[in-house]
Amino acid sequence: MKATTFQRTGIVLLLIGIVYGMHMGISQDFTYAPAHAHLNLVGGVLMFVAGLFYASRPDIPARAVTVHYVLHAPGAVLLTAGIYGSVSGRTWAEPVVGTGAVLVLLAMLVFAFNVFRSERAR
Repeated sequence: MKATTFQRTGIVLLLIGIVYGMHMGISQDFTYAPAHAHLNLVGGVLMFVAGLFYASRPDIPARAVTVHYVLHAPGAVLLTAGIYGSVSGRTWAEPVVGTGAVLVLLAMLVFAFNVFRSERAR
């Protein structure tokens, strides 16, 4: 897994979030602002920051980077979709947002492990 995969995914999610934010602004309907914010921050910003970190630390094993990505990317999408559904009052939303939140938490724990492990290795 390359660091650029994190960066590219982060940019795509951030672009989707920005376009949706523009849609909310034009329509003056900010009902789904929590979903928009989570997509931008958890999907866009955190993914891109992780990509920058991994690009600066090529010594981190590819498997550790892949585990982070495989948890983070679907977690960010599910978390955002679940928040959107929750705000909409959809019955399917609770397990979706819960699954997304757990995946993102696990991804952040893997990221923390990778960051602290890389500092020890220096």
